[in-house]
Amino acid sequence: MIGNAIDYDKRYKSNFPIFPAKFDWDLKRYLSLIPGKEVLDLGIGQGRNSIPLAELGFNVTGVDYSSKCLEICKNTCSKLNLIQSDIRTFNIEKNKYDLISSRCVLHFFHKNDTSEVIKNIKDGLKTNGLVYIYVFSVEDPKLIKHSMSPDFEVLENNILHNKINDTYVSFFTKEEILELFSDFKTISISSEYSLDVGRDVPSYFGIIKYVGQKLNNTN
Repeated sequence: MIGNAIDYDKRYKSNFPIFPAKFDWDLKRYLSLIPGKEVLDLGIGQGRNSIPLAELGFNVTGVDYSSKCLEICKNTCSKLNLIQSDIRTFNIEKNKYDLISSRCVLHFFHKNDTSEVIKNIKDGLKTNGLVYIYVFSVEDPKLIKHSMSPDFEVLENNILHNKINDTYVSFFTKEEILELFSDFKTISISSEYSLDVGRDVPSYFGIIKYVGQKLNNTN
């Protein structure tokens, strides 16, 4: 592993907002393609997608580094199986899951670590299983903002190192995501630039959302 995991528990002590659990449309529209009921959410956060999935009868395992996030999920939905772990070291059982989701998480690592997690995701999916990821794009304003900050070291390939807490943030292109999943069938990929008004201070985000399907089992 390269660097530390971001400590979201500290952010919650600073009145971090609580978000409602509701499906991302990019995932909801493809629920009928999920071949079974086993779901893994890497970086479950507050359970945005996993709580609705659990309510629909899916067997959802949620992994997160933040004990506060897991507490919120537990208090909201007792049907979730929750595990506290850095997803970079979490052992994903091979050929187990029908859907693996990682929303707004994989960009908080050095890209070398992100690539390793994605390899583990691929191994963990059953044949015809789906993957859903959501990462920062190179259009996200934070790429320029952080690049101008003395707290960040600018590395190659749109990777930034936070020198204060030894964490990383990475920004992706659609081409990079498609290359990482070149052995998958692309169901959907989109790049968006939008204003998030659901926060205390509305902020612009540049994001890439990807839904892919594992076509065959090579494990």
